[in-house]
Amino acid sequence: MTSFLTELKRRNVLRVAATYAVVSWIIIEAGSVLLPTFGASEAAFQIYVVIVLAGFLVALVAAWVFEVTPEGVKLEKNVDRSTSITPKTGRKLDFAFTGLLVIALGVSVTLNVTGMRDTPEESLATVDRSSIAVLPFTSRSTDPENLLFADGIHDDLLTRLANIGSLKVISRTSVLEYRDTTKNLREIGEELGVGTVLEGAVQRVGDNVRINAQLIDASTDEHIWAKSYDRQLSTVNLFALQSEISEEIARALQMTLTDAEQLRLAKVPTDSLAAYNLYTQGRDNLYKRRLETLQEARKQFEDAIALDPDYAEAYVGLADSVLLILNNHQAIPIDEAFNVAEMSLDRAVTLNPDLADAHASLGLLKNKMWDETRSVASMEEAEAHFKTALELNPNHASAYMWFASMRGTQRRFNEAIDLYHESLRVDPLGKIPYANLPGTYAYLGQNDTALDLYVKAVEIHSDWPTAYQNLSMHLHGLGRLDEAVAWGLRSQELSTDPLGGAQIAFPYIEFGEFDKVLGAFSGVTPGHPMYAYGLSMEKAMRLDFIGAAETTENAMDAENPRQFVLNMIAGFSMLGGDFEKAREYAELANPEFAADADPAAEADSVANLVRYAFILQNLGEGERADTLLDAALPVVRTLPRMGLTGHGIRDVQILALQRRTFEALAAFREAIDEGFRGTVISNGWPLSLDPYLDSLRNEPEFRAMVRELDDAVEVMHQRVLDAEESGDWDELRALIKT
Repeated sequence: MTSFLTELKRRNVLRVAATYAVVSWIIIEAGSVLLPTFGASEAAFQIYVVIVLAGFLVALVAAWVFEVTPEGVKLEKNVDRSTSITPKTGRKLDFAFTGLLVIALGVSVTLNVTGMRDTPEESLATVDRSSIAVLPFTSRSTDPENLLFADGIHDDLLTRLANIGSLKVISRTSVLEYRDTTKNLREIGEELGVGTVLEGAVQRVGDNVRINAQLIDASTDEHIWAKSYDRQLSTVNLFALQSEISEEIARALQMTLTDAEQLRLAKVPTDSLAAYNLYTQGRDNLYKRRLETLQEARKQFEDAIALDPDYAEAYVGLADSVLLILNNHQAIPIDEAFNVAEMSLDRAVTLNPDLADAHASLGLLKNKMWDETRSVASMEEAEAHFKTALELNPNHASAYMWFASMRGTQRRFNEAIDLYHESLRVDPLGKIPYANLPGTYAYLGQNDTALDLYVKAVEIHSDWPTAYQNLSMHLHGLGRLDEAVAWGLRSQELSTDPLGGAQIAFPYIEFGEFDKVLGAFSGVTPGHPMYAYGLSMEKAMRLDFIGAAETTENAMDAENPRQFVLNMIAGFSMLGGDFEKAREYAELANPEFAADADPAAEADSVANLVRYAFILQNLGEGERADTLLDAALPVVRTLPRMGLTGHGIRDVQILALQRRTFEALAAFREAIDEGFRGTVISNGWPLSLDPYLDSLRNEPEFRAMVRELDDAVEVMHQRVLDAEESGDWDELRALIKT
């Protein structure tokens, strides 16, 4: 034995063993911190340790069998003992061992004293468990109706949890994206920004229902709470069950419910199971936001109310359906929409004053009323209702979203942006913020940011027509007419709304292809609220502006004329040379124009103010016209020229009307250099018809710049013709990334 130990020492096997032990300890300690950082599982770390330990045996065998010599590594049996340098190698190993021991002590201090080893656990501990995503519930039945039933249970539970102020609850729109997902809970938690995930399953058999629910820590897969419930099917049992689940989840997350929250959780919305089923169907259709689904939703809510006239939530659904049909599709008379919505929401608030959904929808209604009437009282009421909705439910994505839209119409853009981001906080994949937030950045002149967000919208919501429609409009505003057509056609392909591809009419007007403009409106048939206005546009394209004004006037609701209709008549009359009628309708659209004192120039009305000044010029009131133009110009210069909200060449028009020719030509040059390619999107008529520019038309410099514009537009027109012929629009759509 003594000779064997002596031989081990001579061959430096013991020194190699000690050195490797220190090295392997350092490697294992470092791996215990680094591997979890890269998402490695516990099993992966175990394999890592086994490999390191296996290397220990390899090192010992190698030290016994091989020896380091001046000529390199040789088998020990082939080395002459008299020339062996193992003592020198041993001393080097002693130095290496000492150095590595110092390093090991340093690693130990770093990992244990500074707390780096504890970082993963501490990081998990800091995950906010009060943020929760309620994933779509699984239906354990082959009956398709039971899937809708399970969705209703899921949606109701999500809504109840959202009313607990201490919870952050992700909205339905976003969590539905994870139905049948293959992603794990950690990925879902990271994408939605939540610490916990609720999963559930619903099984309905006859008059009985079983609900299984489990609350899981998204970072660790730890089951925080789980329970199964069996109940006889009735509305009372269903709502009581949802309240019970909500309370148990709150307790599991150590949340404290206020008395008001407990009362709201305990409320039973309806005693009619049939009305509840209709309501869940209507709500499902409402979320889809398509014209036909909104119309179907309206009927389902009406039927639910017929079964239970005290069903507050059904009244809110009815109001939302008609307001969205009006706002998104213009497929209902405005008076009908307002009357139905107002009566429904008044009834809902009477039945349940603490219903956040009702206050949010009242905010939407009052804001829409302000948009039509410019009533200050309506704006103040809208703001009050939005704030009440958010006090009752801090997770109400729609309230944030609609409030943001109102702030945008008030030109309080930074507040609007903050509110849209709040909406995205609880609804990260929400559609409407992705539709409206980019336009808010466009109002601030941040067109690149707006474009990036519009592109992101079509990537996230690739089957949603509105996303493509907005992208098309913004591209047109940037002077990229061919791309606007390419993306606009995608909107038209996806939409079932006859107005779904109407925005492609604008670039086709720039191209002079009026037959394709009319084709964009071919689905608008008699009976559609916009049909008569389509006839007006058709006459205008044939340059019958007086006929267009008369057709619009005949279609107008004389008692409650809409703002855009008044502006259409004023514009058509002006282009047709009937300046008296143009003035009449311009003053109806903007009553402040008719006041004795000159109106203030404001960003929202500056286009109408320039039109009014032109009308006054033609009625012999040049002095007042000049005063208005002087007030308008500095306001225009604060606005973005390009993009969805760009003014185009409003400054050129003002300068031309004031006969400041040199300045007008300089501004026109600047506009072209920035990408301006036409006035249709900002004015509604092509550059060739623009009456504001008549004083420039004989200027050689102006005519040269117009030819330059025509050439640029023709290049884009030819690319569109090529795509139409080949049927391949991908090349034009790919330009968005260049």
